[in-house]
Amino acid sequence: MPRVSIVIPTFNCDRFIRRTVDSALAQTYRDFEVIVVDDGSTDGTRSIMSEYGDSVRYIFQSNQGASAARNTALENASGEFIAYLDADDLWVPNKLARQIEYLDAHPDCGLVHTEVAVVDEQGSVLHDRFNLDTQRSVPQGACLRELLQRSHIQTLTVIERRSAFDRAGKFDSRLPIAQDYLHWIQVVLEGYEIGYLPDPLGLYRWRAGSLMASQRRLVADFVRIYQILLTECALEQNHGRDVAQLVEVQLYQQQRQLAYLERVECSGVVARQRLRSLIRQWPLRFELYADFAKSFIRRSRAQAPLRPA
Repeated sequence: MPRVSIVIPTFNCDRFIRRTVDSALAQTYRDFEVIVVDDGSTDGTRSIMSEYGDSVRYIFQSNQGASAARNTALENASGEFIAYLDADDLWVPNKLARQIEYLDAHPDCGLVHTEVAVVDEQGSVLHDRFNLDTQRSVPQGACLRELLQRSHIQTLTVIERRSAFDRAGKFDSRLPIAQDYLHWIQVVLEGYEIGYLPDPLGLYRWRAGSLMASQRRLVADFVRIYQILLTECALEQNHGRDVAQLVEVQLYQQQRQLAYLERVECSGVVARQRLRSLIRQWPLRFELYADFAKSFIRRSRAQAPLRPA
């Protein structure tokens, strides 16, 4: 039984999938299996995967989204640890070795993530150390409050204990983009700490037109995440009123930000529908009335992004 299960979901990514799989197979730590779940690709992915023979377990399913693809892979995984890798991203050769060593030395950690480099579609480096370059605060240790405010964990850098995954639960198929963020939160809600290595052990590929490139869709997922946390996770009962209040504040701020993005990317009509709902919930938040008035301004006149109070 392999100690690490490398999970690679893919959809119409034949342009990049070969290099991604090769970077997994090139790891210096050798006790692993590679599971590729093809989420209904109509390109050449199946043909490429057939070249790997028994070194890669290839599973095809109808298109159901990234959450379902990861969950399918995990239903077929046997490793003590889960290593996540998306079909257009890359690893450096010693990634598994470094992170397994860390997890073996830190039994309280449910997962460990790392610094990340960013490359474009042609492979040119945009950031050598993205977190450092952008001065992002990275969650580590017992970090529930910090993690509830920032989603600064890149999936391709994560190795998670299977026991932590089983306690936290599957990836939520209601979230098309940020299902990983909710899962990391659920791991910490289960009492696990988070580890971090400050070296860039993965390369994230930035692609124009990807789901992650849409700020509106991403913020919409954040809204869903905070709603799920408040309605389904018994935050106040299990973690205290202050944690529940923190999530309520985040929900309000993300809904307000989403209304702004809907005005910019869609229409004032769509934004006003959301703002009416917010005003009903918080009738004394006067900034909402200002936002409502701005929703009548033509999109071409919209200026800087909203900064919620």
